[in-house]
Amino acid sequence: MSTSFQTPNTAPAVLPLPELASFHARQELRERNDFSYRSTVDYKELPSSGHIAHQATESSVLVTATDIDVLGEWLYVQGGTVTRTELPSGQTVWTLTTTTWSDSPKFPPVPVFVSVVLPSDEPVMHEIAAAVAA
Repeated sequence: MSTSFQTPNTAPAVLPLPELASFHARQELRERNDFSYRSTVDYKELPSSGHIAHQATESSVLVTATDIDVLGEWLYVQGGTVTRTELPSGQTVWTLTTTTWSDSPKFPPVPVFVSVVLPSDEPVMHEIAAAVAA
């Protein structure tokens, strides 16, 4: 007789070995990219506090900020190109495509995408507007 407090006699789900290895490999890539991003921010003294969030993926680092000056700092220090995307809600997404800093082949540069959403009529620094990809 079983009660609702008893668990069925089934083993917990276990990932097959190839899937587990793949998960660990992806996690290592995310950790490496996160390390590269944090090292770049620390070494180059880029903005890291305030309203800035980042997420490392297997292939890049995505940075979202609420202040266009963050994008301007990254552009000034690391260079790159800027794209702007008009949203139907009267907003514009400004995205800088750049890379992390590295002086070691063990840690190759990682693509970084720094994005800021502003009202469409908000003025931006000339350097940012000039870096918009043609």
